[in-house]
Amino acid sequence: MFNRWKDILYDLTGQFARLGGIEGGNEGGSKRALVVRLDEIGDYMLWRPVIRHLLTAKALEGKELTLCGNASWRSLYEQLDVECFHTVIWVDKRRFKKDLGYRLGVLQQINRSGFEVVINPTFSRDKRHDDAIVLAAKGKQVYGMVANEENIRPYEKGYDKGMYTHLFRGPEGAMFELMRNRLFAEYVVGSSMKEMIWQLSRERLPLVDLILPEKYLVIFPGSRSARRIWPARYFAEVATYCQQQFDWEVVLCGGAGDISYANAFKELFPGNVTDLTGATGLPQLLTILRGAQWLVTVDTGSVHLAAAVGCSVTAIFNGSQYGRFAPYPRELTQTIHAIYPKEIAMDLQYPTIIRNQYTFTVDVPYDLVQPAQIIENIKPY
Repeated sequence: MFNRWKDILYDLTGQFARLGGIEGGNEGGSKRALVVRLDEIGDYMLWRPVIRHLLTAKALEGKELTLCGNASWRSLYEQLDVECFHTVIWVDKRRFKKDLGYRLGVLQQINRSGFEVVINPTFSRDKRHDDAIVLAAKGKQVYGMVANEENIRPYEKGYDKGMYTHLFRGPEGAMFELMRNRLFAEYVVGSSMKEMIWQLSRERLPLVDLILPEKYLVIFPGSRSARRIWPARYFAEVATYCQQQFDWEVVLCGGAGDISYANAFKELFPGNVTDLTGATGLPQLLTILRGAQWLVTVDTGSVHLAAAVGCSVTAIFNGSQYGRFAPYPRELTQTIHAIYPKEIAMDLQYPTIIRNQYTFTVDVPYDLVQPAQIIENIKPY
């Protein structure tokens, strides 16, 4: 019931924002297009290799291009892709959800900009976030994917009827997110990508003015989701093995919200630690990962940051959304290792079980993965 009341408030805010808006172009007659991407850092990293192809679409020809993006990956965009769009509207996703005044302001800005073409390349579309932006834009041509309904409550089904003029229906079953993004871009453009360069060259990365060990293991012990935390003692056990076996020192990374997890690790690990938690931005993290021997982390955006710079990764997963974000297809890379609880790993041998149980998020504790599983996977020689 509480969620329904929230949805009513969101709907009323959206309706108010759309009052008097301009449909399909502004008063001066100039043509504008909007691309909406409000999901998280890992989603952005698995989308950015296809941005440039997407923007060659005939529907966007001669248009002023605006991106509506999640502010959490703003620094990455400004380092890697800043030339792609003429303007960007950055959205604080947490405020957009909780602060109705802020939400109204964003929706009114979108509504009054007069976008003729709107593109939402998100598979797990969401009525409260990206689709609220799409609705406010009132575009004449609106491109999107047939949603997988992960973020759609039962009473919301059908809310997007008529919202999109062009809907891409991807293949049935699990598909790695980067591949799905490529198919969607090709659908909008109407032609195949000749080449998809998804890993970053050294020239795209910033210099880092830090003193780092000669050989180091990056530990990323935190997560924005409390359900994804792996015990600090497990990380410490893996790090101790790597120090003794390979003479690797430890570099701790993460955001300011991960400091408590970093401190818990340092209390348990007896070796040398360079603690950069909360001290670097995302572009700098890319450079740090490029120089690392290995990364050990849970299922976070750090996996996809590391993949983009060729860093070997062992990451702890619980089976959620299997095949969409992990494991990485072998034709892309063989350096990203996804480790699952042993019971889950047995289930994942059977496509029918995957389809019925692991298509969406599952509530399986990450600490069912044991340190020995990670240790036996780290083989750098």
